[in-house]
Amino acid sequence: MPLDKGKILFNWIQPLKEFFRSLGNWRIIFVVLILLHFLLGAFIPPLLTSDFKRNLFYGKAFWKYGFEVYDMRPINITGTEYNITDPLTGLLSYPNTTFDYPTIQLMFWAVMSLLPYPEILVKWVLSIFDIININFMILIMLQCQKKNLNIPKFEKYFIFSYLLTSIPFSAIEGQGTSITIFFLLLPMIIHKKNVGLSYFSIGIGFHWKYVSVLILPYLLCKDRNEYKTIIVGVFVLVISIFLLSIPPLIVSLFVLRYFGFFGKLGEYSGQTISNPLLITHLSISSILSTIVLIFAIFYWLGGKISREGIIFKFRQINGIFDHSYWIPFVLLLSFLKVYPTAFPWYWMWFFPCLTILPRMERKKFFILLLITFAIGLIDFIDITVGLGNFFRLII
Repeated sequence: MPLDKGKILFNWIQPLKEFFRSLGNWRIIFVVLILLHFLLGAFIPPLLTSDFKRNLFYGKAFWKYGFEVYDMRPINITGTEYNITDPLTGLLSYPNTTFDYPTIQLMFWAVMSLLPYPEILVKWVLSIFDIININFMILIMLQCQKKNLNIPKFEKYFIFSYLLTSIPFSAIEGQGTSITIFFLLLPMIIHKKNVGLSYFSIGIGFHWKYVSVLILPYLLCKDRNEYKTIIVGVFVLVISIFLLSIPPLIVSLFVLRYFGFFGKLGEYSGQTISNPLLITHLSISSILSTIVLIFAIFYWLGGKISREGIIFKFRQINGIFDHSYWIPFVLLLSFLKVYPTAFPWYWMWFFPCLTILPRMERKKFFILLLITFAIGLIDFIDITVGLGNFFRLII
């Protein structure tokens, strides 16, 4: 079926509908994964973290204290007793750690806390964002391919893998990862239709989670020949970030304090260091995932081992601007490499980065980084609950 660009751009759900029609016998798997999102979200509480309950707690506290919650320890927030415990240890969870997410995220949890049965409905909202992200990814793939809606098998596997790996984060743990990915994909979707709004969406995303700014190099390279567009876009971005920073800054030093502790949030919040790429762990998973990372970069640069030695085609380096899609991806790798509290759900950020890579390169990266993701997940389980205890829990 020919690609109707206008229809896809102005009817955002169209790519998902066409994708579903093209699945054939795979439709049942797609439906099962969607149902698992909502069923598990309704019946299984968070198993590894207390983040979900604490976020709802702060959201509820916002209606009484406003942005002052950024400077208040949970045990000092009155009106409701703080009795949230860590699901793994049973100990009171972060009793001395203040809320440490940006403005938009605080407002999101504040609104969500007003819902009936928020422990279920909020997870469903997060899963709905996963479905929206799938739609965005399909649209970006179609734009990159400039072909028809008959998506190759690998792209289908890619979509299914996202739906599968997002289940524990959205449906079980109640992490806001799906919304983080939404803000990474949104600027790419908007850019073709409204460049200024695209830069503005990065500013909005920045106040959900600061990692959203990693998509900025992608837009800058897309607009590299339009200097006025870049100047206006960056101006819009800075203004949006500044204006949304004013409310918490009026009553709290949270924003300044956050950047002051950036890279040392493990010391600040008491979180357990669990970054599988942090080589200073000297753990097996850290070493293995670092090796995988090196091989991923090697393959992506066109490296080849022969009798003459190691040869690089440098196809991406010579055409750095023409093949600039990799820049946000490399920035993300660097971020995860030095950030000491990069939990496995952060690895879901790779999905939007992978969607913007050239198809063949994305395939190589996806295979290698899927291995890295699995290693990171094992590392996280090992550090938090221990592999032995984990298997005893599920058996």
